[in-house]
Amino acid sequence: MYEKYYRIACVNSIIFFYQTKLFLEKQQISIMNLTPNFQPKNIVHSIEELTKEGLKIVALAEKSNDWNGVITATDDFECELGRLTSVNSHLNAVMFTDEFNEQYEKTLPIITNFYSDISSNKALYTAYKNLKNTSLNKQQQYILQESIDGFELSGVGLEGEISDRFKAIKERLSILSNNFSKHVLKSTNEWKKMVTSDMLKGYGEVELAKIQTDEGYELNLQVPVYMDVMTYLDNRELREEVYRAYVSRASELGITSCDYDNKSVMDEILTLRQEMASILGFENYAQLSIQSKMVESVEQIINFLMNLVKCSKPQAEAELDELTKYAGIDLQPWDLGFYSEQLKEKKFGFKKSDLTPYFPEKKVLEGLFLTIERLYQVSVMPVTEPTYHSDVKVLEIKKQDQLIGKIYLDLYAREDKRGGAWMSDYQPLSKADKPIAFVVCNLNSPSKGKPALFEFDEIVTIFHEFGHALHHVLTKVEYPSAAGISGVPWDGVELPSQYMEFFCYERDVIKQMSEHIDTKKPLPDELYSKLIDSKNFQSAMGMLRQCEFSLWDVKTHLGVKDTYEVLTEVRDQTAIIPAIDANRFLNTFGHIFSGGYAAGYFSYKWAEVLAADAYYYVQENGGIGSRASLDFLHNILEKGGSQDFMFSYKAFRGKKPEISALLQSNGIAT
Repeated sequence: MYEKYYRIACVNSIIFFYQTKLFLEKQQISIMNLTPNFQPKNIVHSIEELTKEGLKIVALAEKSNDWNGVITATDDFECELGRLTSVNSHLNAVMFTDEFNEQYEKTLPIITNFYSDISSNKALYTAYKNLKNTSLNKQQQYILQESIDGFELSGVGLEGEISDRFKAIKERLSILSNNFSKHVLKSTNEWKKMVTSDMLKGYGEVELAKIQTDEGYELNLQVPVYMDVMTYLDNRELREEVYRAYVSRASELGITSCDYDNKSVMDEILTLRQEMASILGFENYAQLSIQSKMVESVEQIINFLMNLVKCSKPQAEAELDELTKYAGIDLQPWDLGFYSEQLKEKKFGFKKSDLTPYFPEKKVLEGLFLTIERLYQVSVMPVTEPTYHSDVKVLEIKKQDQLIGKIYLDLYAREDKRGGAWMSDYQPLSKADKPIAFVVCNLNSPSKGKPALFEFDEIVTIFHEFGHALHHVLTKVEYPSAAGISGVPWDGVELPSQYMEFFCYERDVIKQMSEHIDTKKPLPDELYSKLIDSKNFQSAMGMLRQCEFSLWDVKTHLGVKDTYEVLTEVRDQTAIIPAIDANRFLNTFGHIFSGGYAAGYFSYKWAEVLAADAYYYVQENGGIGSRASLDFLHNILEKGGSQDFMFSYKAFRGKKPEISALLQSNGIAT
């Protein structure tokens, strides 16, 4: 998941002691030079003072009539502010404390109002439009038009009370988004259960190590532990208990339901989004959302997804029928992972836990870094540098010994850390600075002197997030508003990440990143063949599930019905197994309610079409290290948001992608 912290609707505050000069010295700043000075009490004052200076920059830009005076000046300031706000957003997500979050929440309205003032500034908007009459190169022309469109979608044409209301909506949405994430994190952490070893039949040494404490074994709802329960635990009653606790988080059914129930937060978010769209002249928020995407209409999205449902559902029903016959029981949601793992073992002759000892963290990362080097002719090297947490690794990306950028890698699950996996940008490429990114996962951690051992699904996640990070770091666009991931449409932003996933299945790549923790041997050919044979096991069921999420997302943002009513209607078309009444999954769906994917979750499937098409093209033309793989670098990663994204794709591929590549990659017959 690529996570872009919006700097208009859902922007963030800063960690940095304000200096009275306008900008920090233009130098490559390590984020960790800022965190030792972390003082929550200073944040509100700092943001107030810096935004005052920002308004002075804008006032000067309003009166300018050239690129540097208008765009470079405002871009430089926004880059500086954005770099510092991302630090705070990041730490609030990965090192959450009530003390800091209290101050963080106070800054959200200040930042949101600052950007609302800029985006509704008619004099600045006019200065941007006047630049169309000046001499600009193609990149500048494209960036300028995107900026003008951004002004218009941000309410620059609004007047009086309606303009004030629009700003108030954006301010409130920034608060609600943070509240949603906070409720999910706290409700996840509140459930724990001590269990005895005799209740853990089906667990191996690796699974037991994750839950062992000084007092015994403790289950929780962190993703690595939850997935082990659903996959390996024989105890069906305990599986059901954990499942019910997991799917009812942040709802009225939770342990402390009155504190963390997200339903009212969700309802208010959806209502405000609908009102925002109406103010701008759109029928619904879905129509507003697609203005910044490659797709042309809401109908096009729904037709695309329903086509996938039509192609996938017969195969998915056959997959479920096979699983039901194997299990010999009336399957419930807490049974699916458990019996699927057993059926997979029977069909293909191995289980997930057979792979895990072959993938210790150090070797996986070595293989990943070597793959990146071969793909894009750059090196990835860990360096020693102070960080915000002992788990974090600092990576330098170099080409011919010249620093290109940095990645801060935070791999392990923690209680004070938001769930999921994401990449967020700390600093874009500019003439003065190198790009820097955060990559965050919630994976297994080292235990009892043993290294972290990754399941293969976790390796796919790492490759995915590094695809995003490379998109950000390998850019050659020196305009911050279009460098790397900036300015890339949401239905294109997942292309580099999903493209990267394909490579972790290649034999040479797996040899490079596998080494058995005891024998030190790479994954044997026989086990590799079984892994590949099983790659698309129950893929049609997975396709339906993703289409369900995407269709619900688009249709709930049509603003007509309650979001759970929409989900019920979508499931009538997509689901092949009923949900339990206690399922409140939407109450924790951070992509939609606290991320950037509202009315855009379909982007995963849309970009997966591009990714599969791109990968097969590269494979047909030499694979890793070929001219074709470098063409992907030059036309996609390096170009970022500096030109039309489909133009970039066709420059790489020679034509538009086709849906058949997605179905082929998932083993779904057309």
